[in-house]
Amino acid sequence: MAAAEFKPEFAPSSAPHKLVPKDIYTRVVKGFFVRFNSLLVAAAVQLLFCLVLPEGYAIVPAAVLLLAFATTALAHRLSSSAGSNPYVAGVVRGRVTAQLPSAGGTLGPTPAERGLVVFNLGIQWNHALGPLCPGGPAAARHFLALNADLMRRRHELGILTASEWRGAGLANASTFNLTYYFRDVESIHRVAHEDLHRSAWNWYNQGRFPHIGVFHETFVVPARAYETIYANCVPVGLGRGTVKCDDVKNLDEQWVNTLVNADVPALKTQALRLSRDADMRLKT
Repeated sequence: MAAAEFKPEFAPSSAPHKLVPKDIYTRVVKGFFVRFNSLLVAAAVQLLFCLVLPEGYAIVPAAVLLLAFATTALAHRLSSSAGSNPYVAGVVRGRVTAQLPSAGGTLGPTPAERGLVVFNLGIQWNHALGPLCPGGPAAARHFLALNADLMRRRHELGILTASEWRGAGLANASTFNLTYYFRDVESIHRVAHEDLHRSAWNWYNQGRFPHIGVFHETFVVPARAYETIYANCVPVGLGRGTVKCDDVKNLDEQWVNTLVNADVPALKTQALRLSRDADMRLKT
């Protein structure tokens, strides 16, 4: 008997699915109240100042904040010293790419020589109160406790690095996502059976807060099937990776960052960083 085909959640369309609300009311609520909920908090704080400060002084907090921003922005715009500019602090100048080090701490010479796994783990608060909704603080505690434990034991659990992302678009403004980079899929399987993960999953599966959504995505990427490039960026994504290398001679512990100079012949182009030729065929 042939296996049944998977059932799609959305009907086929003559154009790409946009997956954003169509009615104006929903677009306004999600577009303003959800995307810019920090402005609502600021408005509430300003109203509080209006209540407690004498007439004419309620403008002072907002004015001080705007003046401080304008002063620092102008000062760093006019300053010739990039070293003292916090807006560019941590930027790695030039073109760099991420490569995974060997157990001995070496990088290269073959690009993308080792495979990895990209794992997205996220939460959504589909409620007017956002993270403060019923169950929201408890969900956040589970989420943050799990992440803190994973990063504390990153070497043991095979984690290369992680990056935090918050949704900014109309369709995902209530979403918070953590992207983890693992050495292999077996590492993710171990994490799935960790006590903190099971505790969080059991709490969520009680079904008490249907307005809270959780998700994960797993992408198993073999060697020579990924590449990165970062130009004048603060380290982000796989570029934030720092790997403990156990087989380094005469050292008890050494951690190696993944970033290397991309302006070398072997890493100049996307094809080369994928270990492919100009026609995107794998090099033998």
